[in-house]
Amino acid sequence: MNHLLTIGELEPTIIQAILDLSLDLEESGEPILKQKNVGFVFEKPSLRTKIGTEVAINQLGGDVVQIEADLLLANGKAVPFTCRESLYDAMMNVSQWCDAVFARVYSHTTLEKMKQYGTIPIVNALCNLHHPMQALADMLTIQQECGKDQPLNISFVGDANNVAFSLTEIGLMMGHTVIFSGPKLYSWSDEKESYFGQLALKYGGKFIRTTDPAEGVYNADVVYTDTFVSMGEEHLFEEKIRHFQPYQVNEKLFSKAKSTAGFMHCLPAHRGYEVTDGVIDHKNSWVYQQAKNRKVVSKGVFALLLDEKLKKNKLNGLKNQSVKTKLTAGN
Repeated sequence: MNHLLTIGELEPTIIQAILDLSLDLEESGEPILKQKNVGFVFEKPSLRTKIGTEVAINQLGGDVVQIEADLLLANGKAVPFTCRESLYDAMMNVSQWCDAVFARVYSHTTLEKMKQYGTIPIVNALCNLHHPMQALADMLTIQQECGKDQPLNISFVGDANNVAFSLTEIGLMMGHTVIFSGPKLYSWSDEKESYFGQLALKYGGKFIRTTDPAEGVYNADVVYTDTFVSMGEEHLFEEKIRHFQPYQVNEKLFSKAKSTAGFMHCLPAHRGYEVTDGVIDHKNSWVYQQAKNRKVVSKGVFALLLDEKLKKNKLNGLKNQSVKTKLTAGN
């Protein structure tokens, strides 16, 4: 693990090791990122991703360097001579000072070029296709509430967006059933459905798609939704809301899941659109636990990328060792 751009580039054992290490670090508070500097590059607004990760790095003894996106990128286009200097030159410079870059960008291609041009780890803070840090926080939350050892029914209701994609990846890779319900016009392409089917076959999960939200949440252990109108789609607001009205997670729809089912939302939530107050404020709502876990999983990710002892060990046996024991071994 030298970068983190997508969930699909990981293996289930690595995912679980990240989650377990994150909890160990949250408890131990070991300053294993001391003298490490992480450059933050954000083309899009952020609350949980930016602040949660910054706090995580600070708590582990590291420092965050805020890099203005305009200095590194040119309106999201990772091409030469469109801003003060080429992305190649910019990344080679940043690689001399920082130990990693945490980037939220419009295009996944930008992340791929940053990875190609620089010599330090790149971590995806969100792009148009993926949101791996959110998926890790979501899986940690699900395990905290439901345990690690039983297959679950995870229902996503809404838009086939970046959050849904990464959640589906991690759910299938960890052996769960993922049920997606949304309007056909805004559902997955045949290519992506085929990819989900391959993941399910490889890791023992199951992928189901339906246009009926009641069918989608029936007997679910987890009901998840996200905004119907993502950043950059504001001009499609009226059109998308018209298609997605039947997919609002309200009390009636939520009641069709198991009585113990948890409600999840990556936030920010648009109350009255994709979810009602009665659901997001329900006693089984896990949304603020998810938000807290955005900080927690950042610890595991950056520790594995930047701590040489953990990296050299290649995650072997990491799950069953405390961080303190791991760090003091051989000292």
